[in-house]
Amino acid sequence: MENTREKVASVTAKLRSSGIICDLFGGWAEEVLGLREPSAHGDIDMLYRGETFKELDSKLRDIPEFEEVPLKRFRHKRAFRFYGTLCEITLVQEREGPFTLFWGDVPFRWDTPLLHGILVEVAREPISVVSANNLKRYRDLHKDTQPHRWCDPQALEPSA
Repeated sequence: MENTREKVASVTAKLRSSGIICDLFGGWAEEVLGLREPSAHGDIDMLYRGETFKELDSKLRDIPEFEEVPLKRFRHKRAFRFYGTLCEITLVQEREGPFTLFWGDVPFRWDTPLLHGILVEVAREPISVVSANNLKRYRDLHKDTQPHRWCDPQALEPSA
């Protein structure tokens, strides 16, 4: 199964049926909101709103279609493969407005509202999507999140 709109719908529906709500982010979010032309996608990016990944980690272990990618297990991120497609989930905490603490020490404040005003239908599946403003803001400030640190083994968070 290729990385298609149907796969985006399938992964988000599978997460939702398992009690995990994630918001579409990244290139797919830009595409479904009409901010970029349709193109090939290497992964599916999502945001998870919560204080920690504890509940998400517990539930993901019980879904056989999701295979964790341990080399992308960070304080701010989880990753898994869903029928061959890499899916990355970034943690967004909401104590004083939405923010992500990349690597545990690099804060990134999201604008409010975090999400697009309405659910977007993707392959007949209603999906929450990150707002156009936040997609642009993240793209513009991505280097400030120190993405090079994913190669640092000390940044990895041990499996529970």
